[in-house]
Amino acid sequence: MKKRILVLGAGFGGLELCTMLSEAFDNGIDVTLIDKGDAFIFGYSKLDVMFGRTTLDAVRLPYKEFVKPGVRFFAGDNQVD
Repeated sequence: MKKRILVLGAGFGGLELCTMLSEAFDNGIDVTLIDKGDAFIFGYSKLDVMFGRTTLDAVRLPYKEFVKPGVRFFAGDNQVD
């Protein structure tokens, strides 16, 4: 039976941990990543949005684009495919 790991929070640490586990154990474990949102916005980018230099959509990075093989991602109550 595969080991199962639950990671709460898809910030820098959560994403890095999931990446490391995916690369180290490949299909040997099941990793589930849960975050309240479905995207990351780097803190300093919010200033550019606030001052009208860019839009929120331009700096929004969906977590589903970063999730590695063997990692399931859930945003709030919903699994993101």
